[in-house]
Amino acid sequence: MAAAAGASAFRCGIRTGPSDLPRSARVRRIVPGMPSEGELTRYAPDAAVIAILDRLDVRFVALEQGDRPVVPASRHPELLQRSTRRFFALAARAIRENRIFTADELRPVREGAVQAAADGASLSAVLHSWHRFGRILLDECRVAAAGERAAALVDIAAAVLRLQEVVTRAVVESYESERIALEGDEQPSKELLARLLLAGQDADPTARWCGIELADEYSVLVIRRGGPPPDPPGRWSDQSRTRRVIDGWGPPPILAILEVDGATLLVPRKAAADADWYRVAVELAAAVSNTAAAPVTAAVTEPAGRGGLEASGGLARELLELVSRMGRGPGVYQLKDLALPFQLSRPTAGQQYLADRLLPLDPYPELLETLDAYLHHDLDRARTAHALGVHPNTVNNRLGRIRDLAGIDPGCYEGIMTLGSALDARRARGGNA
Repeated sequence: MAAAAGASAFRCGIRTGPSDLPRSARVRRIVPGMPSEGELTRYAPDAAVIAILDRLDVRFVALEQGDRPVVPASRHPELLQRSTRRFFALAARAIRENRIFTADELRPVREGAVQAAADGASLSAVLHSWHRFGRILLDECRVAAAGERAAALVDIAAAVLRLQEVVTRAVVESYESERIALEGDEQPSKELLARLLLAGQDADPTARWCGIELADEYSVLVIRRGGPPPDPPGRWSDQSRTRRVIDGWGPPPILAILEVDGATLLVPRKAAADADWYRVAVELAAAVSNTAAAPVTAAVTEPAGRGGLEASGGLARELLELVSRMGRGPGVYQLKDLALPFQLSRPTAGQQYLADRLLPLDPYPELLETLDAYLHHDLDRARTAHALGVHPNTVNNRLGRIRDLAGIDPGCYEGIMTLGSALDARRARGGNA
């Protein structure tokens, strides 16, 4: 409906033949294959129009060859782009043949409008770009006229307006059709099903009513993008590209909730890919990262039946929050990657006790840094010293101070386990290691 309304608004009924020529001078020409609203009769253009177009061709050839001195300098940097000159050459040919663009010539215009809609560019910005092309073409024709009678420029202006009408109609129809497709009924239905399943509700009646197939089991993949939040056009563009990525998976389809800073995806488990659910999650996260042009951090749960997705969703969100508190880098994490810190993040008396064992070290951040590096490098004091940029004896001295202050010996098994758990408990609570 919107596309039809937008298209009808641009049907202006512009005349296509010069009325000032005698009938004997008019050459009737039928141009087949034109998308021309039923008006297929065209007339040969005036000789002065042809002369201007010939000079315009010379200007374009000179620009193509980089021979600037042979033509007046252009004020339009767009003409240095080959794609722009190619479009203007098509326009000049259409004016020379006194016709509008063919369907093949309009195909790149339509494809560009579809891409602009998918990328979230506004329709006004797209039309402004095309209208600027029309102004530049007229300006170049004026420069090329070089004394030809004004009536020829008027004829060219009328032809350019006719071409602008066709381009505008193609842009509006293609742009609005793509927006309607992107905003179709199925996307909100998939999001509704995802929300129902994550809330522990029965989604079967809604799925049958929407005509969407549900899988028996899903993995819950929660994705959070890095970097600053995009502006509204960028957000629309990211979400449109993300939808295209996830729509390529299935059937059954992925059920997605797209948000400003990420997404929650219910990824169906396919019968023939029991062992591949984590690989699928990694590939999906990578695809989403590519669409957003930003690194992503994600957490995924093992496949679970539809009745267990409420718990799976809670676990995935908790894992992702734990990754953030611990300062981990981008990647796709599962419970086995975070089992110990996850357990130590439980609000128990043991967690509080372990975190408090490091309180005596708080006034000495270099000791906490040394302890973390020492455990990270598998108790190798030489590697620890190299990572910290200090002498190995300095590492030995700091480990001794840790023993004296915390009352835990980092040189024995029990002390190592206690100190490592204390660091994880502190990180899991959001404290500095």
